[in-house]
Amino acid sequence: MQMRLLKHIFKNDTHRDANLRNNILISGFLKCVGLLTSLLVVPVTLGYLNNEVYGVWMTITSIISWFNFFDIGLGNGTRNYLTQAISTGDYKGARAYLSTSLCATAVLALLIGIACLPPLCLLDFNNVFNTNDLPGSTLRVAMFIAIAFTLANFAIRNIGLVFIAMQRYALNDLLNVGGSVLGLLIIFLLTKTTEGNLVYVVLTLTASPVLVYLLAAVPIFRHYDYLRPSIKDFDKHLLGQVVGKGLGFFFIEITSCLVIFGSSNLFITQFSGPESVTVYNIAYKFFNLLAIGYTIIISPLWNAYTNAYVKGDMAWVGRTFKRSLGMWGLTVLAGCVMLLLSNLFYTIWLGGKVTVPLSISVYVLLYICMFNLNNCVTYLINGLNKIRVQMITSAVGTAGYLIFLFAFGNKFGMPGVIISMAISYFAMAIVHLYQCHLLIKGKAHGIWNK
Repeated sequence: MQMRLLKHIFKNDTHRDANLRNNILISGFLKCVGLLTSLLVVPVTLGYLNNEVYGVWMTITSIISWFNFFDIGLGNGTRNYLTQAISTGDYKGARAYLSTSLCATAVLALLIGIACLPPLCLLDFNNVFNTNDLPGSTLRVAMFIAIAFTLANFAIRNIGLVFIAMQRYALNDLLNVGGSVLGLLIIFLLTKTTEGNLVYVVLTLTASPVLVYLLAAVPIFRHYDYLRPSIKDFDKHLLGQVVGKGLGFFFIEITSCLVIFGSSNLFITQFSGPESVTVYNIAYKFFNLLAIGYTIIISPLWNAYTNAYVKGDMAWVGRTFKRSLGMWGLTVLAGCVMLLLSNLFYTIWLGGKVTVPLSISVYVLLYICMFNLNNCVTYLINGLNKIRVQMITSAVGTAGYLIFLFAFGNKFGMPGVIISMAISYFAMAIVHLYQCHLLIKGKAHGIWNK
């Protein structure tokens, strides 16, 4: 059934469609492995830590996720320019873009790490995490390790841009899944050999992705030697070009992604306590299967849209975008089925260790559906490099989200945080959908075409 549906979605027999099908199928398999890993790591880690300490770990993951956005958009800016260079056969230019991006993000990661030292030394982390279950010294060490390896990954993950730009997205997925699988295996070994330790969990799950990328770098650039990065290929003029476009992506990420998505656990911790973070994250991990499954379909589209736009094939862009919207509708239906089965799934998955109210599952499902819709439309906008409107909607949507939480967060608690995220993404998606219509029809003018 899934195979027939995929063939219907990408049924045109062109090289671009065939490449998309291959990426979707391989990514689908890898995402299944990743999903299984993400599901298994929850009960394994919960069995190793208690509910409150696990909630602290979830809050740490939210904090370190912020660092993924601090590349001032260099990754996304490089992604589009690298795709354009490879699509036109300009491999010398592609190598220069990649080298420039890697050098710049490495320096930026070092500067961010230095800037983080004072707060790491001075903050009272028992207050930050709203817990007395662990000594402040342990929380400080855990945060230091988490930030150090997150910043290392911040720079080295740009290696994966080679595969994304070549529209071989599945190989980039392989690197990501490899890090997750390695982390799960080490956590499992820890449960058999040590007592529950937050520092061991943080070290394992933040260092594993870095190790996988380091091990993969040698064979990648041995095979693609014409794209091998070098300091001598750093080009400050290209850096200005990439940063110019990247700052737009950075602004979008710092608002709609960092503040709305990345801060959810921290707001829930402050309004309802760390145990509520655990409840939210259990529901989120379950319904996020929809986002992960949908991402399997749309992730390769960003750079495929860029490739088609560069070659003037807007008819393909329009057809493919309609099909991606149709797939979003199917994810909504699938989510309703998941909602009916949610309590049974939680019981089987966690053995009754955590109780998730049905209302929380409903709110999280609504949020995931709106998140998927916004991703569907912004992947087209990002692929065509027309992000000015998205910058405005991100600022307005984020401001509305924060105003509501600061005014009513203590009153509505965890449900208020989740519903606010859903409303923000829905409002942005409606505006972005209109812009996509204008772009596909060739009627976008002024700000809609910037």
